Amino acid sequence: MEKEPWEEDVYDNGEEKLKRTKKFSALNADRLLTILTIIFCILVVAVVCFLTYLSTGGSNRQTQMEGFYGTSAASSSSEASSTAEQPAANTTESSEGTLTVQPGEGEAAIAARAGISIAKLEQLNPSHMSTGSWYANPGDVVKIE
Repeated sequence: MEKEPWEEDVYDNGEEKLKRTKKFSALNADRLLTILTIIFCILVVAVVCFLTYLSTGGSNRQTQMEGFYGTSAASSSSEASSTAEQPAANTTESSEGTLTVQPGEGEAAIAARAGISIAKLEQLNPSHMSTGSWYANPGDVVKIE
């Protein structure tokens, strides 16, 4: 005689153990992902802070100005006051039809000082137009004729 299903013996097939191990491995994975997410967020915040620090000038602004201009900013201001006293000495114009670029002069200022148009200045000096826009450093000699 066969037993009814509710009368059969119940044997442990290890299903309960399997459910527990799945539960613990899921907890370990969740814990690991949480830790990695926190580390990632901390790194993102650190990078943003570092980039903000660099974009606002870093630590020593005076050193950066010296590196950019080649001299200290204080000496350039004293040079500017001496140029106001002797304008003829700094206006370098040779008989060959050239001018020497002064500090702070742009394309329009050079053209105005030479008495020519900006287009004419660009036409006479294509080497200063290599980047697609006018570029000249103080001390460069440009043609005006």
